[in-house]
Amino acid sequence: MKEIKKIILKRNEQGITLIALVITIIVLLILAGVSIAMITGENGILTQAQRAKTETENAQAVEEDRLNEYEDYINDAIGIVTGGEWNEEKGVNAPTLKGNMELVRYENGEWVKDETGSNYSYVAGSETADNNNSEWANARVTVDGIESYFVWIPRYEYKIDSDNHTIDVKFIPTTQTTADSGYIIHPAFTNDVNNGGWDSELSGIWVGKYETSLVKKSDKSNVVTNSSEEGNILLSNNTDIAIAIQPGLSSWRYCTIGNQYTNAREYAENLNSHMLKNSEWGAVAYLTHSQYGRNGTEVTINNSSKYITGSAGNSVSAEVDVGIINDYTRSQGVLASSTGNVYGVYDLSGGASESVATYYNEGNNLISYGGSFAAQKKDSTKYATSYTGMVENLDYKLGDATYETNAWNGDYGVHFIDSDRPFFIRGGFCEDALQSGIFEFFIFTGNPGRMTLRMCLVIE
Repeated sequence: MKEIKKIILKRNEQGITLIALVITIIVLLILAGVSIAMITGENGILTQAQRAKTETENAQAVEEDRLNEYEDYINDAIGIVTGGEWNEEKGVNAPTLKGNMELVRYENGEWVKDETGSNYSYVAGSETADNNNSEWANARVTVDGIESYFVWIPRYEYKIDSDNHTIDVKFIPTTQTTADSGYIIHPAFTNDVNNGGWDSELSGIWVGKYETSLVKKSDKSNVVTNSSEEGNILLSNNTDIAIAIQPGLSSWRYCTIGNQYTNAREYAENLNSHMLKNSEWGAVAYLTHSQYGRNGTEVTINNSSKYITGSAGNSVSAEVDVGIINDYTRSQGVLASSTGNVYGVYDLSGGASESVATYYNEGNNLISYGGSFAAQKKDSTKYATSYTGMVENLDYKLGDATYETNAWNGDYGVHFIDSDRPFFIRGGFCEDALQSGIFEFFIFTGNPGRMTLRMCLVIE
């Protein structure tokens, strides 16, 4: 009996051990399932960790954006300016930048920030062949959330050969205020408002890369202006419309010259924004024609009947819409540029003729159309130039690309501003064929017609 009892007890002990093992395994499986759920479930540790990581990264991005905005605001508010000094290696004054401006380069089909701030060149061509090698400095400016593009025109002196229709340019530092023998410091860069200059000596100016257009802030779509009802507006009264200087847009037309002037001044007052003056048009034209631009080769016409910026016909005198392309980067498109490549200024010939902030101060229509800047007997300012006499009295100004270069390239330049038509327009229209060009000038009343404008920035 004792042996039998021992066997039964032994079996019971084994049974209890097996049951305990099974229970233990079951408990472990349950705990494992709970642990896995705690780790990988919707509210699990890993999920929560990943969510926290994502939220942290998003918060850092938001913080970085805010810091960038604060930095831009501070730069604008306290007036931090970089550049303007003489660059010995480049042989030009370095581009000036302020606030929300950045130098850009064209790479892989898009404009990207120039991280080095020095990837530009002003290279002289040889003899009279088209240059195509200068890569003028370009900047991207963001105002009202809209990107616009500008081209740096460095301070220079020039010498004109009237017989051979050539212009020789020498870049000079801001400290040089006396021209070399036989040269003239271009008035657009000088401390002389009466002759189209500024109220200080300038290292250079930023000129709109294209004619000026309008877009909606909300969706960036182009605002097309085919009438004075659409175009003759003040942007301060239109909260969803902003200026854009970009390729592929219909340029802004049908605005009085007075409203053009006001809108341009209000675009970016901290950057001294204004509509181009006659002297500043001349500064671009002379550099374009010089050895640092097209070296005497004429700029191809923008012959777009829809006034699309950056367009180009198939010749310098193409009739309206003949052979046109709207891609400013293609081999035909770059011939409408001041450099013969993507780094120059476009729409200088044709497109919509451009009003400039220059006037004859005895004009009859000054108050009617240009009262915001050109009243009777008003003197010149750094934003607008007054002409005090007509051409019969030889009152043209040096550097303004009128009588110094009259009829060069066959460009039209017969009429000078007078009392009835006291304002200049430049470049010609899309249908003007051979008569349009960088040396073309004509006169008008200042009324809201097909004229557009070009922007200019001066960073002090």
